[in-house]
Amino acid sequence: MPPAQAASGGGAAWRRLLVLLTVLPLTLAAAAFVLQWRGGGVDDPTARWPPHAFPGMAEPTRVSLPSSDCTDVLAGSSVPSFPYLRNWSFPSDKGASPKVCVQTSTSAGLEQILPWLFYHKVVGVAQFLIFVEGKAAKPKVAGVLESIPVGDNFWDLGMDWIIHLDTDELLYPGGAAEYSVRHLLAEVPHDVDMVIFPNYESSVERDNIKDPFSEVSMFKKNYDHLPKDTYFGMYKEATRGNPNYFLTYGNGKSAARIQDNLRPNGAHRWHNYAKSPKVDLVLQYFCHVTNSEIKLEEAAVLHYTYTKFSDLTSRRDRCGCKPTKEDVKRCFMLDFDRAAFIIASTASEEEMLRWYNERVVWNDKQLNLKLLRKGVLTRIYTPMAIVQGLRESGVFTSVIASGQPSVNEKLLRMKTDAQGQNVTKLGNLPTKQIRSSDSTASARKILQAAELAFRDRDVTAVPPLSPPSLDDVHRHHSE
Repeated sequence: MPPAQAASGGGAAWRRLLVLLTVLPLTLAAAAFVLQWRGGGVDDPTARWPPHAFPGMAEPTRVSLPSSDCTDVLAGSSVPSFPYLRNWSFPSDKGASPKVCVQTSTSAGLEQILPWLFYHKVVGVAQFLIFVEGKAAKPKVAGVLESIPVGDNFWDLGMDWIIHLDTDELLYPGGAAEYSVRHLLAEVPHDVDMVIFPNYESSVERDNIKDPFSEVSMFKKNYDHLPKDTYFGMYKEATRGNPNYFLTYGNGKSAARIQDNLRPNGAHRWHNYAKSPKVDLVLQYFCHVTNSEIKLEEAAVLHYTYTKFSDLTSRRDRCGCKPTKEDVKRCFMLDFDRAAFIIASTASEEEMLRWYNERVVWNDKQLNLKLLRKGVLTRIYTPMAIVQGLRESGVFTSVIASGQPSVNEKLLRMKTDAQGQNVTKLGNLPTKQIRSSDSTASARKILQAAELAFRDRDVTAVPPLSPPSLDDVHRHHSE
């Protein structure tokens, strides 16, 4: 064949192949559209997975929430989202090890407590010890919480680890298998008593956040998870004129192995009356030991602080201090909390909003991008997906509906007390509130704990501490 004819034939073949590659995807797409439009051929993932049930709960059903301020936050929307979460199942925790317990005290409402509680159920927490006060102690909240099945008595379950978390904090088990706190702690050697979860701080990008767990994805990393050169090199840009690198605390939260003579050492650490906690380096998940503490390399506590504009006024309502720099020290330990209290107590609504946008909201996209590239800021989406999936599956609405008998019982008891019957007989208390115990053994343990505490009175509680500052570096070099 002459060269000219061969070249012409080759060009025609390439043209035919190019046409085929162009037409084929269009044909397949058109066929898929027709099949979907006719109601067949393309599976709808939303209909594929039924809503899952949590341990001890009936399958959640979509129900209407009682009229309250948590309706918008806890009720699912008409548009399904994250439907793959509905295929998850959570087997009983009785055979799982280690068993993890979270302890908290809160004055929040159901719109915050329920997403917090069930998120931690998803990541492997087996038991919750919740002390309620303020709004959380009201019948409409406490009644629902008491109605949630929790299994056997706490001590019979044999918890292995305990962690104190506030209800504006979520555990983030980064680096662990299956996104599980239980699997993370299972890697800790048996002779290690305590590990530290460094905290990341929320960085909100607008001033109208309603549901932080579902709307916030950007966080500022802890000092312990950054190279020192990056941390101090970007310190001023990351601080943005605020008193410290973080708005609030920066010394993380700890998980302690449950054993005799253990007690909380403030909200951030644990202490043992009889011995110092044993710590060691765990190669897979722990990066380094600082001040005899194991610190997790990837896992963290996500602290959603000042995520809503209303958090300013809620801080103001916490105490009766005068809005002066000196008097406010009686109520708040951290500089930003003090400044927020003074602004909320003295400024107008418009001035407060302007201050909030200047000091809290990250609305400079160029700066955000720069700090994200440097690793100071990071995006974490998994908690958003889990909480949104729980909401859409109807878990929260189901729990509130199931708790209404307990709520009504509490309201009736309050009404009865108000009518003069202020003494409630023991026999009328819910059975889950009555715990039998060996009074002699209990008294002995209390006396032993008191004696050890008296001997250990030099141990002071670890307060919330700010991250290292530039002044700390200068002071260290001068010494």
